[in-house]
This record gives sequence, C-alpha cells and structure tokens, in this order.
Amino acid sequence: MNDFSITKAKEFFHFYYSNIKDPEIFGIRKLENRELAFSFFDKLGMTRHTSFNNIEKMISFIKENIPQHFYYSSAYYENPSEDMDAKRWKGADLIFDIDGDHIEGAELMKYSEMLLEVKKELNKLLLLLRDDFDLKWNDMEVVFSGSRGYHVHVYDIFNDIESQERREIVDYITGRCTSGEFPLNPKNKWSIRIEGKMNQFKEMIDSDKKWKDKLEKEIGVDLRGIRSKKDPKLKEILYHEAGKITKKEYASMIDEPVTIDIHRLIRTPNSLHGKSGLKVVNINPEKIDSFDPLLDAVPHEFKDAMVEVRVTKNTKLELMGNFVEFKEGNYSMPVYNALFTVLKGNGEFVEMQ
Repeated sequence: MNDFSITKAKEFFHFYYSNIKDPEIFGIRKLENRELAFSFFDKLGMTRHTSFNNIEKMISFIKENIPQHFYYSSAYYENPSEDMDAKRWKGADLIFDIDGDHIEGAELMKYSEMLLEVKKELNKLLLLLRDDFDLKWNDMEVVFSGSRGYHVHVYDIFNDIESQERREIVDYITGRCTSGEFPLNPKNKWSIRIEGKMNQFKEMIDSDKKWKDKLEKEIGVDLRGIRSKKDPKLKEILYHEAGKITKKEYASMIDEPVTIDIHRLIRTPNSLHGKSGLKVVNINPEKIDSFDPLLDAVPHEFKDAMVEVRVTKNTKLELMGNFVEFKEGNYSMPVYNALFTVLKGNGEFVEMQ
C-alpha cells in the first residue's frame, strides 16, 4: 500500500474500533493472564509481550493505537508482559485452525467455493470433538478467522497438557492414528468406523455374484489376483482401503502446528482482519451451516459509504451476495469492497483533488 492508502485504511479501522460500545465484545477469557500482540499500519513488525489487567485499558489502547492485526495468546501466563523466559506458563487453550491453504486445489477455486470446502473440514473437526472427545458446545468457541478459515478454541479441559500430548490429539483428528503404525483399540471410534466400512464390503460380497466388480468400483483397486471371497489377501486389501475411505470421510485437515504450539497467538474475535477488512466472527456452533462469512463477516460500519479505488490488478469480489470483477482502472465501490481490494494488494485508495 502507498502512504495514502495506509492512512485511509487506518481511518476506516479507526471508525470501526471507535464505535465499540460493549467492552466485552472481544471475549478474551482471563485477560490478565494473556499476552496480547498487535501489528500496526504504520509500523514494521509485531508489538508483543503486551498485557492489560482489565478490559477498559485494553479497549482504550486499541482506540488510541488502531491495530491492523490483533492477537492474543492461547497460553495463560503468570507474567504475560515479560519476555518468554520470564512469563511462567500456566496452561493453554487447545486451538484448532482450518485454513484454505490446506485445501487441495484451493488456488483454482472462487473465494466462496474455497470457504465452503473449509467449512466441510470444520464440520468434520466438530464431529470428532463432540462424538469422540465427548465435548459439549459450551466447551468450545467457533470463530471465522476473517479471511480464509475458522478457529476452534477448546477451553479448560486440556489446559495443562503440553506439546507432545497435543500432537497425539492432532494424530487422532487427522486420522494419522489409522496408519497401522500403532494398533487401534477396538473400542476406539476410528476402529468402529473402519469396522462399519468393512461390514459394508461384506454385505456387498454376500449379496451379489458380481461382488468383485462392485468392490473394484467402490475401492478403486484391481482385484484380479483374488480367487475367492475367503482369500486372506482380500481381507487385508479391504481393511487397508476401509481405513483410507474412513480417513477421507472423517479426518479434518487442520493446521497441525497451531494445535501443538502451547504459546500460540490467535486472532481476537470481533477484531478486524488486516488483510481483508472483514470481522473475526464468533459463530453459534449450532448455526454454522447457515453462517455465510461473505455476508456475516462484513462490518456494518462499512456497508453504506462509497470510496474511490484505483484497481491495479484484475480482481474478483464476492461480498454481500454480489460477485463483481474489476479490471485495472478507477472505480467507486462500497468501503468493504474497497478495503478488501486494497488490503489484498490489488488496488490503492484514490486521493480526491
């Protein structure tokens, strides 16, 4: 961004933050034990090791300094404003991050298509957390990141576990535990799912004379070397394929380092994402399917005013139910489209003469 665009973007962010009325809007639990971190429009790098002992001081700081990005630590510290060696770690929320970067072929998708694929991964994660870990909705918080994905915060239950134990949770969520490296407990939910798939294969074998053709179509494996239904190699092949199919159906493509890291910084709900201008939004977990980030994450403060932008790269926008394409040139557009364009590096605000 050029200097004028930086100034203009900061003005819009200032307008958003200056209109905050509810001091609890950011919902940071145990604020006094968290490290906060900020990136600013007119400063290089990140300001870290910041803390506040009450929400009023934090909001005052935000309104005076206007962050481009606003994070808080998943960890709880005794001395959150000290350097890492002196913070004294007391525990950390369990955090999951699902991002479009991990979706195969996302670079070829429209923004809305990519977000739908990410939501599928989110729903798979939530299914595992609820069914396999027996978590309740009030144990966790689901948040749209403001750009390309979702975060899930799990509170209280896993606070005291460290990185290696969190890695084991990652192995479970990603289905890596089905690889065969370690035997699965038969009561494990993954074992039950794989056994269910094996039973489907058995029904296919028992119900049709052309069972081999049907199986080949189902699993995509050449079975010409299999002579009979009782061939031991058939069971071995089917179990392997049942594991692959089950993993694809249930495993979630999370950003693994985020979950393993016990000092992670995560975006603050109801802050603005500094590369999109969209809100980081808390979502009612029971209404995830109806949540549309391209509608629901657009700040109402940016919906009415128009602003002039010089588009420097051909760009596509899908916000507020409208799909529009802009070629290089000057355009008047709503502030939310303008911020998205400029912050993504596809345009500059135009200084009116």
